[in-house]
Amino acid sequence: MKLTIPELSLVVLVGASGSGKSNFAHKNFHKFEIISSDFCQSLISNDENNQAVSKDAFEILHFIAAKRLTAGQLTVIDATNVQQ
Repeated sequence: MKLTIPELSLVVLVGASGSGKSNFAHKNFHKFEIISSDFCQSLISNDENNQAVSKDAFEILHFIAAKRLTAGQLTVIDATNVQQ
């Protein structure tokens, strides 16, 4: 599979846990292009599965994504959250 994505893009991978989002991201993008909601949760609570900190984790994720996009960087969001 060949992906053609413009340099300044926001790619959002959303789906159920275990659906392959992270594997897809790591196979197709550089590690610094990917922002994971699980990683942001672990930054706050030392537990990537701690849903109690989701609100704060997504604030961090949105902040980093905005800074990357402002800098003209391809940004890939890997998020398990499938609800608004």
